[in-house]
Amino acid sequence: MISSKIQFLPIFHKNHWFPVFMARGLSLSPGLINLAAMKTMILLVLTLLSITVKAQSIDDFPDMRSWGIYYSDTLERYIYADTAYIRISPDTKQPPIDTLLTGDNILITGASPNSLTIRGLKGPWLKIKYSKNGEERNGYIWQGLVSCTPLRRGDTKFVFGIERKMDSSYIIENSKQTFPFFQVRLKVVQNGTVISRAAFATPNDESANFSEGKVMSGLGLTNVQNMVVLSFNGAACGVPSLDYYFAFTKNNSLVRFPDKTNVGDAGVYYHSETFIFPSEKNGKPDQLIWNLLEEEETEKTDKNGEPIMKVTAKKNKTWVWDHQKETITELKK
Repeated sequence: MISSKIQFLPIFHKNHWFPVFMARGLSLSPGLINLAAMKTMILLVLTLLSITVKAQSIDDFPDMRSWGIYYSDTLERYIYADTAYIRISPDTKQPPIDTLLTGDNILITGASPNSLTIRGLKGPWLKIKYSKNGEERNGYIWQGLVSCTPLRRGDTKFVFGIERKMDSSYIIENSKQTFPFFQVRLKVVQNGTVISRAAFATPNDESANFSEGKVMSGLGLTNVQNMVVLSFNGAACGVPSLDYYFAFTKNNSLVRFPDKTNVGDAGVYYHSETFIFPSEKNGKPDQLIWNLLEEEETEKTDKNGEPIMKVTAKKNKTWVWDHQKETITELKK
């Protein structure tokens, strides 16, 4: 006869504990082996480990962190690449089943732990739904061909994504220092055609943990349809938030504007940069006003026990927008 008691046995695998229920105190008659119980236990353990290895593999792509894609979610995105091949399986072993273009809509429904590295970026294959010729279809696409946050204004789509890894070297105190960057590209799409594009570099560090974007009006600037801001941040104390501005003109050009940076450290230190556009309070025609304010904590506290901050830096600059040349230039004092 078999006398058993169920025991909870935690198994540690790849930095995680997993609950496995096992039979404890098995008392077997001579020659009798509880094969069913053993098979059930082994199957359960292997299933749990398989699920975990898969989940970890999918999430183990730091190059993809700026996309803001959580693989358990269903998300709408655009195609970022000029041409993107859709596959029937998460690899390149089979020929493409479809071709999609920049700005085409897709719905991300899942991910595969299979990976691919292109232009220094390692990422997984995403399972997607999309429409072509009026028919809903399914397939796989490498994540690097997909946009970050989808942006649009009316019929105009603003598609941005990370193009590649890139390094920049500088000589600091007679020593060569190399810093990692991402090349980011912004594309403007109307009626399925890319009508303008621009690129910039953002540090490949904690400030690139998240990205987002916003499309605004022309904010009072002559001949500007929209102002577009692309933001990269770490969502953590002491990690800079970097904002990159572009003017999308009525001539369908993208013009790079000055950037701005903000850093805060939990009431200890603040570095704040703000812009004032022509249509905003205290704005001036075709001028961009930049203000900087830095504060740090003092030993004094207010009546609520909060530290009193001291201003340590205060600056401002003005840029002038030339709508005919489509240039923006700092106004020298």
